[in-house]
Amino acid sequence: MRTIHNIDKEKYIKSIFAQQDEALANIINTLRDDEAHMQISPIEGKTLHTIVKMVGAKKILEIGTLGGYSAIWMARAMPEGGRLYALEIDYKKEKRIRDNLAKCGVEDRVELIIGKALETLPKFEVHSQFDVVFIDADKVNYLNYLDWAEQNVRKGGLIIGDNTFLFGAVYGDNSRGINPQTVQIMQEFNMRLADSNKYTSIILPTNEGMTVAVKNF
Repeated sequence: MRTIHNIDKEKYIKSIFAQQDEALANIINTLRDDEAHMQISPIEGKTLHTIVKMVGAKKILEIGTLGGYSAIWMARAMPEGGRLYALEIDYKKEKRIRDNLAKCGVEDRVELIIGKALETLPKFEVHSQFDVVFIDADKVNYLNYLDWAEQNVRKGGLIIGDNTFLFGAVYGDNSRGINPQTVQIMQEFNMRLADSNKYTSIILPTNEGMTVAVKNF
């Protein structure tokens, strides 16, 4: 549970570093009640935005876009000519996502692809090497997504995974009753990215954890 001190800290950071325009802030209103908690926070969005700007990423692939919120934060940080490929499994979200991209002014740099990521990803191997792959989808396939990212992110590029605390389960707080197999998958995902022979990496201590790894091979 977050303390009052942490809540105040988050409000402060959001108020001066992670401000949203109306179109971006309204994306959460396009989600169902059971989806809203899955959207990353404004602070996490600005974190992704800053990382993309820092590395000058021109080619990004996002696995799991939900309402397009994280894609928009990243797309707005890309230089002229940048391209972001956003993968989403749920075809029912397509119109909402496209509307959100248009309202936020990034429809010209984000290509939305609807379908199962494991079936869609091989089609993007012709576009490698990517500057950034951002993984924020079904947790049971995180290792499969990592296998693909390792082969298709350039040396010096970034692999980023969201929800890598798995609600605390990866470090022993499994009060939500997460499937033990899923916990093991996420623990292995983090351990693989923690390999200093292959990556320079860290888990950013966001509410849900965000693992950021620079590929060194």
